[in-house]
Amino acid sequence: MKEKEKMPRLERQLRLYEVICQYAISQFSAVCEIFPYNMRLLQRDLADLKDAGLVSVKYSRKGKGYVKTGIPEFNEKVKPCKKAHLKRLNRLGRLMSELVNEDIPLWEKKENQENGDYEEYVTSKISYNELFPGLSERTRQRDFEVLRNIGYDVSYDSVEHRFYQDDYRFPLGWTDVPDEIDDDFVDGIW
Repeated sequence: MKEKEKMPRLERQLRLYEVICQYAISQFSAVCEIFPYNMRLLQRDLADLKDAGLVSVKYSRKGKGYVKTGIPEFNEKVKPCKKAHLKRLNRLGRLMSELVNEDIPLWEKKENQENGDYEEYVTSKISYNELFPGLSERTRQRDFEVLRNIGYDVSYDSVEHRFYQDDYRFPLGWTDVPDEIDDDFVDGIW
């Protein structure tokens, strides 16, 4: 992406979350090739991801990038106006990694029932409601729309009467890292 395109903060943070989750070390230069980041913006987005309880990272001079450390926790001490954004960010991040869809086309379900197989399939909608009970249908639709905007295909096919989910992965290049990342590597004394 040579031209720096403006994307909404939430979508930008979710894309960064996906990058951080997939790689042992996320190099700043590689992230900047794909996303419209400068160092300050990257640090702010990482702070939001940390506060939302999605990632726990530390910069490694030796690895020249951000390395995952520890178990992330939601920061309850943030201001109320920011807390709403962080809760939504946490919910969408969890959807990216925990949403399940086993749905099959209606004709296949009918065929299975005729053969005596009455198996229940977990759809994206059922999975969403299990992960976040009590949220409205409209909230689910909005969340699925955000996921579609960042490259995930989560939709309902009215022809086949089924939910469809296909995860899109962002192809990025990253550094070679040791098999095990310990504190010495993170601190740059490896």
